[in-house]
Amino acid sequence: MYKVIGIDPGSLSWDFFGLENNEIILDASIPTKELMKEPHKAISIIKSIGNVDLIVAPSGFGLPLKNIKDITEKDIFFTLLKFDKKEKDKLIGLGEVLRLIKEENIPGVIVPGVKHLPTVPRYRKINRIDLGTADKLCTAVTGIRDQMERLNIGPEKSNFIMVEIGYGFTAVLAIENGQIIDGIGGSNIMGFRACGSLDGELAYLIKHIKKENIYKGGVSFIAGFEDLSLKEITLLAEKDEQTKMALNAYISDVTKAVYGISSSFSSKDKIYEILLAGRGSELQYIKDKIISSISIGAPVKLMNSYSRLSKRAAQGAAFIANGLLGGEFEPIINNLKIKEAKGSILDDIFIPFDKEKLLSDLN
Repeated sequence: MYKVIGIDPGSLSWDFFGLENNEIILDASIPTKELMKEPHKAISIIKSIGNVDLIVAPSGFGLPLKNIKDITEKDIFFTLLKFDKKEKDKLIGLGEVLRLIKEENIPGVIVPGVKHLPTVPRYRKINRIDLGTADKLCTAVTGIRDQMERLNIGPEKSNFIMVEIGYGFTAVLAIENGQIIDGIGGSNIMGFRACGSLDGELAYLIKHIKKENIYKGGVSFIAGFEDLSLKEITLLAEKDEQTKMALNAYISDVTKAVYGISSSFSSKDKIYEILLAGRGSELQYIKDKIISSISIGAPVKLMNSYSRLSKRAAQGAAFIANGLLGGEFEPIINNLKIKEAKGSILDDIFIPFDKEKLLSDLN
């Protein structure tokens, strides 16, 4: 009997999902702002179910599969991609929570991001870091389980495009034969908060680009209502032209991403479905817009959720933990080749920058 926990460090909330075999023993969500102020709350939630066999810890951009007890400050930097300690700890408390998990000797692992996976051809990784963070990998696992159960298939027959619509970021992944073969990460598609890919000339004019530039400029900023919820923005779009334009820009960007990533499949026939996940996927306005904008011969469906509170990324993280221990979900995890992940998110970057100085500063 395996007792496992998956954690999703989201922009709006941190979600915790625990399983003992197939029984749900933990389903919790805590506002990110609250956890930033009191990161020890994450440890309290983890310990609330007693001794755990394995957790999939919040992994950010991910690492090749690594035990929490072995992580270094350099590893934490690569999960966050933030430079100074003060800034690092501000990023949804992820760095501090990882340090606390290590300090408390809680059995856990950091899982890979999409770029680390051997199932993504190297040529698709060139000059890319964000092909999808580790939580997107976790959401994909939930999607694979969903298809397996609905279609009565093995993991190697799971095929879909995943569109995860989060509070801040949106990401699109291609899953063929139960393996992630390509991804467009949240910093490359317009989100409800994030601007998506920066035009090269605009990046030149901004000059000194910071993390805050990446987290801003999306739908809520275009609409002029930065603090509204996703639902409030969609309601406002019915009567406010600026907000409607913002959402049209967003749907256009998502549509381009879906059509673009469809070219990564070996055959269009391999795309069985487009599965929607994330907070925004529950909004009828967004679902209707995506359904009406995309016609690649695959139906658009809402990915199944296995909990009442925690998001699909936390669920998938728990499924990964179970599979790594040899539990029910081991076939999914083995097929994904998570254990064979390798390399660094800085591999295959050919745009000149002082990589050596960056690495030396971390040592």
